[in-house]
Amino acid sequence: MPAVSLLTRRIGPVAAATLGATGTLLIGWGSCHPEFAFGPDGWPSATVNAIGLALPLPWNRVAIVAGVTLLALAWWWLRPDADRPTPHRRLFAVLAVWSLPMLLVPPVLSADAVLYADLGWIVNQGQNPYLIGLTGAGGPYAPHVDPLWAGSGVAYPPLALLQDAAVVRLAGFATYGGIVAMRLPALAAIAAIAWTLPRLARRLGSDPARALWWGLANPLVVVHFVGGAHNDAVMVALALAGVLLALRGPHWAWGLLAGPAVIGVAMAIKPQAGLAVLACAGLPVAAELARRPFGARVPLLARRSAIAAVVAVGAFVVVTLPTGLGFGWTRWLSLMGRAGTAAPFSVLAQAGELVIQQLGGETSSWLAGVGAVSTLAMVAALAWIVLHLADRPLAAVGWGSLAVSVLGQSMHPWYIPWSLALLALVPLTRRQFGWLTCFGIGFVVWNAIQTVVWHSVR
Repeated sequence: MPAVSLLTRRIGPVAAATLGATGTLLIGWGSCHPEFAFGPDGWPSATVNAIGLALPLPWNRVAIVAGVTLLALAWWWLRPDADRPTPHRRLFAVLAVWSLPMLLVPPVLSADAVLYADLGWIVNQGQNPYLIGLTGAGGPYAPHVDPLWAGSGVAYPPLALLQDAAVVRLAGFATYGGIVAMRLPALAAIAAIAWTLPRLARRLGSDPARALWWGLANPLVVVHFVGGAHNDAVMVALALAGVLLALRGPHWAWGLLAGPAVIGVAMAIKPQAGLAVLACAGLPVAAELARRPFGARVPLLARRSAIAAVVAVGAFVVVTLPTGLGFGWTRWLSLMGRAGTAAPFSVLAQAGELVIQQLGGETSSWLAGVGAVSTLAMVAALAWIVLHLADRPLAAVGWGSLAVSVLGQSMHPWYIPWSLALLALVPLTRRQFGWLTCFGIGFVVWNAIQTVVWHSVR
């Protein structure tokens, strides 16, 4: 098919559902292969291993990459048409059909759900994962944890751990069932996002159909929130709810108290939600920010954001203290860069480390230096974005969160849906829309290739 036809083609919901479900079926089938498990005997289910082995090497890897590509094509070809927009219910139905083949298969393109299950087991044993580390309490999930993380703590705040504990307890601590059940919070979060996004779009004067297509029914959400069961989904749902709450009215109680308090709860799942306090603080006075000159606009946003940040941090502390797990997660933030990703500074760190090792040198100073430069670049970019977009606080959070993902030491594909959900709600130029769409499609396909190649050489 000519490239121009690939770009311009559109299909209806039924065809898109069929094509995308074919893709997710291939992704799920390929992911059942024991090579993607870390347990000594593959996945803790003989049935799943048998299904996976029915697609022998290397065809299981080909199936995953082909499946992600088909899903991305189905999503692009389903894009809204200004003349004939896809009704919300049909879009939700398509998303459900795409998701179905991955509901009971092992975690897709990431083993983080196994870590969640082990964390849940540790908490249920009355232990603190920040102190004893992953696999430290033994149990049914420990043999299946990626050895890269065994013995290490995690950078997830306590509410995320309590969520994990509740899920494995609900699953009766079944080994495979507990791992697969980690999708339940993600699915609930996706339903909440589906409710929140169109309401935010209408409040902000955006197109709800475009917001849902771009911010919810995209391949990154399907593959990494549904298939990968990442807890980022819950963080996104809570943070969007906080922003929506801040828009209920101009009174300071919404933008400076209620909205930021919900953001604080989202931060107790993943701290990345904290940037959304800018949106809570700025959106209720967006018209005033737009009217003011730059010199008066920034102080207004800064004052309101400072108040909102204090409220969010307060809510975070209120949620955290009763858990008894404390703030030990902060000790493990540096681990985020251990897994190799496509983040520019991560690639630079890995390349330099390889060269230094070949020369017989010591790499800790190099890695620390790259980490420091990465942090400086991230802070500088974030500051520039916030100042430049002080009259458009939601856009500042969207672009700012994307900058944090790209310039940090790890850029996982499940970080990106948060930025896309926000940017789906703000005006974009044709070029920005094109580049971001290409980035999303390219990244989800590239990550599939990168992951199967990594498993083939480990």
